[in-house]
Amino acid sequence: MTQVFLNMGEPTHPYKGPTLLSAGHRPFFLMTALSAVVLLALWLIALVGGLPLSPYWHGHEMLYGFAGAAIGGFMMAAVPKWTNTESPIGWPLAGLVVLWLAGRIGMFIAEFGAGWELFALLDLFFLPVLGMVVAQMIMGAKNARNYVVVAIVAGLFICNLVYHLHEPANALHAGIFMVAALAALIGGRVVPAFTQNALRMHLGREISCTTPMWTHKAVLLLLFVLSGAQLVGAPDMVLGGLSGACAVILLIRMRGWQSFKTGFDPIVWILHAAYVWLPIGFGLKAVSDLTGWLAPNAALHALTTGGIGLLILAVASRAALGHSGRPLKVSRWTVLSYVLVIAAAVLRVLAQTPELILLSGGLWVAGYGIFALVYAPILLKPRIDGLPG
Repeated sequence: MTQVFLNMGEPTHPYKGPTLLSAGHRPFFLMTALSAVVLLALWLIALVGGLPLSPYWHGHEMLYGFAGAAIGGFMMAAVPKWTNTESPIGWPLAGLVVLWLAGRIGMFIAEFGAGWELFALLDLFFLPVLGMVVAQMIMGAKNARNYVVVAIVAGLFICNLVYHLHEPANALHAGIFMVAALAALIGGRVVPAFTQNALRMHLGREISCTTPMWTHKAVLLLLFVLSGAQLVGAPDMVLGGLSGACAVILLIRMRGWQSFKTGFDPIVWILHAAYVWLPIGFGLKAVSDLTGWLAPNAALHALTTGGIGLLILAVASRAALGHSGRPLKVSRWTVLSYVLVIAAAVLRVLAQTPELILLSGGLWVAGYGIFALVYAPILLKPRIDGLPG
């Protein structure tokens, strides 16, 4: 069923279609940037009474719209390298993008009253098809190390299905933890590896960036358990205890990553600045669940605006450069986008008034708007080295 979406092995004929569809990461990273701006801007308009959008729409669309596009982009960029296979290009890739876009249109239409809710079901198609495409690449290559990626996509779809079965609050929170699991998996692989390479080139000598091996499986197991517990509505004491354990392990992972030596290069330090929001977010959730001293929204936005939003920005900006044949050096405009989204995350966690929430949203829109302006030309133009993709 998914073969139409997948070109395994070397392509028989050179690709001659639109550059945007010449590699899987291109349209999805472009949709990531545009949806970050458009979806949040729509929500800000709703906050001031300009659109009849619910908080559940906002949470869902930032998770399955914005983060969903980023997951698609990362999968299309990374999985072929992990498995030595080809990802969809051309019209099959366009079909995946259309499935994602149909979900966004359906969810928006469904907000406009009774009788329109069925359109929201369009949102349920993208993740299963993406999951099957990824599974075919990973399992076809017998790449057992990455089976967990398929499990995370499946878990995220289950959370989305429960959302559509009218259990939105727990389902959204559980989905956030599934995306956090993917962020922890990706971060645990790329942050120390990229940092070690950058430090070696910068200092002219080997500096090891290490991660305790036991933390890889431990943090993923905990996040799966936490997501399941949230989905079934476990008591706050259970959720808080699991969240606290996640925070501790995520922080332990960073001890050997040489984070404080990365200030020389923005494309490196942003990875650390993004990843550290994951233990911060889970730590704040533990405090909120166990003590009630902190608003739950503050913890959740530390994870979403901070951990997930910043890590997407960090990985997408790096991947777009690398996969276009460009040097891994970001412009001052890109650094400004990093700073604006960091400021948005800090302000959103601290915000106690509608005015500060609007300001945080404005900083996010500005940051991702700059990212879109800088990277859209890169994603729309051929590689500068003449290679395919």
